[in-house]
Amino acid sequence: MAFSGSRRGPARLAEGATRASVAAECREAALELMAGIAEGWDKGDLARWLAGPYARATRHCRHGERTVAERADAGAAGGSVSAAAIQALLTSTRGRLLAALEKAALAGGALAFAGEIVERGFVRRAVDADGEDAWLPVDAPRMGLRDRVSALFVADYLNAPEAYAALYVCHRCEEVVFDDDARQLGMCWRHRRASGIEVRAGERDATRAAGDG
Repeated sequence: MAFSGSRRGPARLAEGATRASVAAECREAALELMAGIAEGWDKGDLARWLAGPYARATRHCRHGERTVAERADAGAAGGSVSAAAIQALLTSTRGRLLAALEKAALAGGALAFAGEIVERGFVRRAVDADGEDAWLPVDAPRMGLRDRVSALFVADYLNAPEAYAALYVCHRCEEVVFDDDARQLGMCWRHRRASGIEVRAGERDATRAAGDG
């Protein structure tokens, strides 16, 4: 993953922030939005997400000023944007990202859109306190909601690529999980719980061995 990042050189993360903590915040925010849309989030829910988990995940880069025109595209719940327009935006954003994540899961976890997101400047390179490269999602003017969520996933992916080997999109409920057992069994934890299936260490190894065959 030879991405150059910002041409101005890498920034330095604030004390206490690390490559791992940035990845965790990005993944938490992205998955919360994806799950929330599936549960029927509305305009108010989106506004709270933008001001809460999303703001925390993007706090390491200077936030761009959002214009009124950009709000309708990005889905910020302000101005005169109708509830119906926000709902359509949320549904479209989730659908497109689900398709991209499912493709990545089938490709062993590689996010095909990572290079584009970095090239467009929606994710930037930084250096943490240990001198390790870290990738930060950007909250920039005129970014659409899909760009913002894509940047969260890409920053997570670039900071913790090994985790994406366990990426799985459940075909039954479309939940996005990072669970190798779910990949092997073809169902997320919700359906395993409902069916009474528990995967123990020995059974997991046997399942993987059978899959390798």
